[in-house]
Amino acid sequence: MGVDIWGKSNYYGCVDTQKQGTEFMTVRQAAKQMGLHFTTIYRRIDTGKILCINFGGILFIPKSEVERLKNKQAAEA
Repeated sequence: MGVDIWGKSNYYGCVDTQKQGTEFMTVRQAAKQMGLHFTTIYRRIDTGKILCINFGGILFIPKSEVERLKNKQAAEA
């Protein structure tokens, strides 16, 4: 189960509540932005490496989280 910053975690390591004013993208959109396969994103969500929101059974990733991960990838390259 992942550690979250907004509320309690569920089975997927995702957060059940939304933070006001935060923009989100789907797993596939985030994967495209980061140059990764969408299954890699799901694996990282399951291990708690990526924070997400579960809204109506659909997983959404905050744009700020995608930017953080892109910056981390750039620093490691």
